[in-house]
Amino acid sequence: MGSSFKFSLKGIKDLKKKAKQLKEKGPQVVALVEAAAYDTNDDAISNIQSNGSVDLGAGGGLLSHQSVVHINDYTFEVVNSAKWAPFVEWGTGKQVKVSAEFEQYAKQFKGPYPGTWDEFEQNIRAWMKRHGIPEVEIKTDSDGNDQYVDVVFLIMMSILEKGLPARPFLYPAYIKNKTKLIKDVKALLAKK
Repeated sequence: MGSSFKFSLKGIKDLKKKAKQLKEKGPQVVALVEAAAYDTNDDAISNIQSNGSVDLGAGGGLLSHQSVVHINDYTFEVVNSAKWAPFVEWGTGKQVKVSAEFEQYAKQFKGPYPGTWDEFEQNIRAWMKRHGIPEVEIKTDSDGNDQYVDVVFLIMMSILEKGLPARPFLYPAYIKNKTKLIKDVKALLAKK
């Protein structure tokens, strides 16, 4: 599968201890952790659809790369295996925005986009075609001469110069469901 971009929903260490002490509630805790992972995945998919990350050039969108992986009883990973997922989540170039909580994790994705110049160009061309944007524009100068403008190249240079804005999809889903999971587990463990 290669490298993947993921956030893990893990049971809290104290929670593990308490769940072991309260064996009868262990399966309920696991069910809550698993439900939180799938809710996070569903919310990430909704975020992808609502923030414009569905159509990302020839590489496609992020939807088909989104999944939940069951690691062990208390750990589920919500994963997006697309090599470009971190660049969508946190942006590129001058427009990178990473939460303090994931600053260290995000550093491993710092650097050039994973791919070649030709792949970049193919992605832009494919995206333009699907959106009906012509690859070449003809402009007439003040002397009446036609000038051919390579729109593909202009878009590529603009992306390299300005970067792409962050379109977080996984982090907001993670925060929402982490908060709910903690609340739900505390409520479960408070029950006698």
